[in-house]
Amino acid sequence: MNKMMNYVKKLLSIGMLSLLVIACGEPQENGEDNGPAGARLMPVETIVIESDDFEDFVRVSGTVEAIEDAMISAEISGRIMSIKERGERVEKGEVIAQIDDRLIQAQYEAAKTGYELAEDTFNRLESLYADSIVSTQDYNSARAQRDQAKSQLNQAEKQLQDSRIEAPFSGRIEERFIRTGELINPGMPVVRLVNTDRVRIQAGVPERYAGEITEGSRVELNFRALNEEPRTSRVTYAGNVLDPETRTFAIEVELNNSGQIIKPEMVVDLLLDRATLNDVIIVPRTAVLRNETGVAVFVAAEQNGAKVARMVDVQTGPSSGPLIQIVNGLETGDEMVISGVRNLSEGDELNILHTESSTERAQKLRSADRPVVSF
Repeated sequence: MNKMMNYVKKLLSIGMLSLLVIACGEPQENGEDNGPAGARLMPVETIVIESDDFEDFVRVSGTVEAIEDAMISAEISGRIMSIKERGERVEKGEVIAQIDDRLIQAQYEAAKTGYELAEDTFNRLESLYADSIVSTQDYNSARAQRDQAKSQLNQAEKQLQDSRIEAPFSGRIEERFIRTGELINPGMPVVRLVNTDRVRIQAGVPERYAGEITEGSRVELNFRALNEEPRTSRVTYAGNVLDPETRTFAIEVELNNSGQIIKPEMVVDLLLDRATLNDVIIVPRTAVLRNETGVAVFVAAEQNGAKVARMVDVQTGPSSGPLIQIVNGLETGDEMVISGVRNLSEGDELNILHTESSTERAQKLRSADRPVVSF
């Protein structure tokens, strides 16, 4: 019996050893296939290098304000007889609010009558003074009375005019601070009048770009709250002084807003053009690697009918958003790896899942880099 048991144990040991040998010979499940001669087969995406135009820009954020935005106040005291409603649009010179002017009207009529009398008296004495019939004192007294009456008339006329609170520009009443029947005093706000037919975007640019961003520089405007294509304009104002706290200088961009879609206090992303480079090589920034010798990329090279990874040292130029310029190291027609580069090694065989031109990929990255509305 003991011999039989020992025999069975030996058979089980041999079987377990065989299974262990087989298991060690199987490839590990690490998500990678083995290529010829034991090389790893890595799934990647590539681009075929083409020359393209490259816009080097500065990204800043700004806010919208109305160019014409005023708090309209009263200049005299009185009771409000009528006032425009909130949301109404008024034209320049149109009456926004009317103050009770009955007393002012009476004062104006009295001042007008007094002036007409003083003017008539002065005219009669003037002809008599020319004939030396009246004295110089009487003549000067009549002239002084005429001038005083004229001043009183002007004052009454100004008060009568101030009783009609008029719009200094065309716009829309956004806020109303007083109601019909209420009393107001000079300086009290009546309405807030805003014209958004034309708006201004204000932003701050870092001081290191002071020599590059000037009045007239092209700018692309992306409104975060609006689901629309970017708008283009020009810098209309660039400040000559720096903010000592933020180390930025102010810029302004004016923009037509006939549809009233853009509203004050909206946040805007501005792309300010620094320079435009023609016929250059641009690639995704995420595909560029930094190592102990500098900067490099992986390209797909032909080897025995297959494509393998080769690391190439490159020299980079300016970068903008998700793109960067390659100055040296790549040529038109080269096939460059853009995905999976962090896991690649020299000599890995490439399983190319997708390929396209570098200009096509650049356009996709530019579109994806624009702010997207989300709620």
